[in-house]
Amino acid sequence: MPLVMYGLVFGSAAILGLASYPPLRERIKAYVELRAREAKVYLEDMFLDLSHHRLRVLYGISPVGVGLLGWMITGWWVIGLIGASVGLLVPRVLIRYLHQVRRKKFHAQLVDSLLLLSSCLRAGLSMLQSFTVVAEEMPPPISQEFGLLLKEMRMGVNLEEGMAHLKQRMPSDDTNLLSTAVLVARETGGDITAIFARLVETIRERKKIKERIKTLTFMARMQGVIMALLPIVFSYVVYTIDKNHFKFFLTDATGRVLLAGVVALQLFGGYLFMRFSKSPL
Repeated sequence: MPLVMYGLVFGSAAILGLASYPPLRERIKAYVELRAREAKVYLEDMFLDLSHHRLRVLYGISPVGVGLLGWMITGWWVIGLIGASVGLLVPRVLIRYLHQVRRKKFHAQLVDSLLLLSSCLRAGLSMLQSFTVVAEEMPPPISQEFGLLLKEMRMGVNLEEGMAHLKQRMPSDDTNLLSTAVLVARETGGDITAIFARLVETIRERKKIKERIKTLTFMARMQGVIMALLPIVFSYVVYTIDKNHFKFFLTDATGRVLLAGVVALQLFGGYLFMRFSKSPL
């Protein structure tokens, strides 16, 4: 029953606010349309078919759902508004996460694909025929990417442009090495199978180095996560013990400024940690 009441009150307030202020409604509608179009492009790159209408519904429901959840958990309408703002970013973050997962899966399949290409070339097949074998035999997403490369070439796109499009869809050093190896071998007429063999060794060594870096920096990354969560856990524990302990930060103007500064610095520190924790390889 309280859940239904919270939902009705929050939804009624949101609808009333949008209805009473048409410019805000138009801006939100334009924002949803823009994000839905961007999401459509990302999903098409991942070979996922989701209608524009469903994407608009997702972008429209997400802020209300996250805002309602934040209001129900804390009981503060300010947290509900912050949750609604965060909810605007949830679909975009989710789609980008799916795109990153697909890219990682593509690069994990790249070594097996190079070995298959090398075997096909040794058997006497041409480069395009070898690409066809990879598109037919390998699982997605690498089969989808090579299949799209073949479709572009059949429509008149040359190999250089096709490999450039592949690098744009799957940007990484490994893809750059693959594109460079294919194009150089085509121009110079070298032993492409030997080049692929060296490329496989290079990619494998890079993966080993990446795994070693992750192992050596595991404790430092865990310390960063713990230090980031420590202020949040400490504040929650202290607030449950004594709700008046943070009264100064919520009621006084200076306290609210200090609280906003602390939150901003915490978010900035988390952003720096995420940036620096990424491997340069």
